[in-house]
Amino acid sequence: MDGSSSFVGSILAFFHRFGEVMGGIVLGALYFLLLGPVAMVVRLATDPLRRRPPRDTAFVEWQEDNETLGAAHRQG
Repeated sequence: MDGSSSFVGSILAFFHRFGEVMGGIVLGALYFLLLGPVAMVVRLATDPLRRRPPRDTAFVEWQEDNETLGAAHRQG
């Protein structure tokens, strides 16, 4: 009976370690296959730092009214 007990213990130890390795592989694969593409789409579709100018802007084109120093002083 003592020989079969150590055999079962070694099999259980092997499967425990095998499960830890396979768990890491499966979770890593799920991360790269599911979360990776979603992160890429969000990164390409959004601008969290708002570095791009807004599409409807309040930008006003330059008007050439005050080209000289005297004209600039006269603006009121």
